[in-house]
Amino acid sequence: MISTMEKLTNSTSNKYTRKASFSNGTLIRSVDEFVLLEQAAESLKSALDLIEEASNKTSAWVDARNLLDQTAAALDDAGLALRRRPAMPKKLSKRRKLKIPDILKRKSTDPPSEISLTEASVRDLADQVIYKRRRLLGDMLVHDADGIWAKTMYGDCDGISFGSASDVLCRVPGDSKNEIPLIVWASQTGTAKKLAKHLHKSLGGDRHCIIRGMKDIGVRDLAKHKNVYIICSTFGIGRPPRNGEVFYSLVQLEAMRYQDNEEDIGDAEVEKPLEGTSFAIAALGSSDFEGFASFGFGLAKELVSLGASKALETTTHDDKNGKAEQKKSFQAWQAKAVALEDERRAGRPITSPHKRTFAPHAA
Repeated sequence: MISTMEKLTNSTSNKYTRKASFSNGTLIRSVDEFVLLEQAAESLKSALDLIEEASNKTSAWVDARNLLDQTAAALDDAGLALRRRPAMPKKLSKRRKLKIPDILKRKSTDPPSEISLTEASVRDLADQVIYKRRRLLGDMLVHDADGIWAKTMYGDCDGISFGSASDVLCRVPGDSKNEIPLIVWASQTGTAKKLAKHLHKSLGGDRHCIIRGMKDIGVRDLAKHKNVYIICSTFGIGRPPRNGEVFYSLVQLEAMRYQDNEEDIGDAEVEKPLEGTSFAIAALGSSDFEGFASFGFGLAKELVSLGASKALETTTHDDKNGKAEQKKSFQAWQAKAVALEDERRAGRPITSPHKRTFAPHAA
């Protein structure tokens, strides 16, 4: 299988050149290269294998950015294969010393043969990649709008498209953010949900806070709140729970889009979409397993890259020694969260989370 592509960027010398590096040393593709239909089919099949691996709950988590990169690379190969022309300029052929395969010299007026069936199969594989990728990302339409496939199918455009213009994540001004804290949970067995309900009750219930499952929110929901508390477990080999997979993928893609925008127009001109939002994460799991609590730490890193700040350091709550010990550990974190909200409600200045002392919470 072709390994994951590390990055796709525009070339400074040619807008249509794809500057890319692969961890396994696979050669870079550019728009003037020839790709055989058979090669494109293999790339697309590898992309489908990666999507299947990403969907497998027993496999390690596949970073959504890597998934997008490799599927975009495979679709670009398909675009190059389907961009066949009757002939290649002699000057280009001589300069590159390329022998034009007979398969690429066929004219569109030639009688139908196996080649048309091969084209159809490549298009079918490309459709499968697009459809299955979209399903994996919560039915979100994502495509590399600057890639060769998109240019082949839709013409010239720039950037990475994530659905419609209304899907663009923008920063919510501080005075427009909801003062009521948002509690978010992601759970595989129900423990994180149960503990999130305990926090919800301790903060005063529905009158004083909002609680949502991670599968029911998007990144923009975090941007609408000043304070967010996340209780999440890690499942399998460092994976988020099933009901957190789509959310985590979209957070990773938003982080990638922000980074691309930052590189295009400069750091000073880009507003980070989660600026003005603070968060705290309680990461649950068992240290008996590989990747203990890694989802919580990974999510924290992505949220910081999008401009959010940590109200509390991410803490782990291990159930290796039983649920009672895990609950006790969580209650200590919960007491800090409750004290933090008490400070905010009282209008007192919030001190540094690294130096804060917490008074007992009044019942």
